[in-house]
Amino acid sequence: MDIVAVDDDRAGLDLLQMVLEAAGHTVRTCGSPRDALLLLTRSVPSVLVTDLMMDVDRLGGYRLIEQVRRLPQLDGLPVVALTGVTSAQDLAQARAAGADVCLTKPIDVAEFLQVLAEVTASTRATGARG
Repeated sequence: MDIVAVDDDRAGLDLLQMVLEAAGHTVRTCGSPRDALLLLTRSVPSVLVTDLMMDVDRLGGYRLIEQVRRLPQLDGLPVVALTGVTSAQDLAQARAAGADVCLTKPIDVAEFLQVLAEVTASTRATGARG
C-alpha cells in the first residue's frame, strides 16, 4: 500500500514510517500540511495518515483533511487521523473535517495496521480511489 504520512514531529514521523515500512508498505512523509497537499496532488496514495495538531495554531491537520475533501482528484481518498488529544470534541472535529478514522497516540500498532487495511478495503469496495 502507498501511504502518505504527515506529522510536524520528526521523531514521531520517523517512527510511523518505520512501523509502516516494516509491515511492507511504501511510505512518503511530509513535515507540514502544505507540503503534504502538494505531494498528494502529484501522486494519489492508497491512504493519508495525518497528525491533527500541526502548525502554530495546532489546527493544521484538520485544515489538511478539509482541503483534501474539497479536491476532486482526491475524492474517496481514505484519511486516518492521529492525535495525542483524546477529548470527544477533538475526535468529533476530526470526523467533521472528513477523517474516516481517528486514532489516539500512542498507537497500538496491530490495531493501526488493521484499520489501514479496513479503510482501504472499504474504499476499494465502494469503487472510490485508493
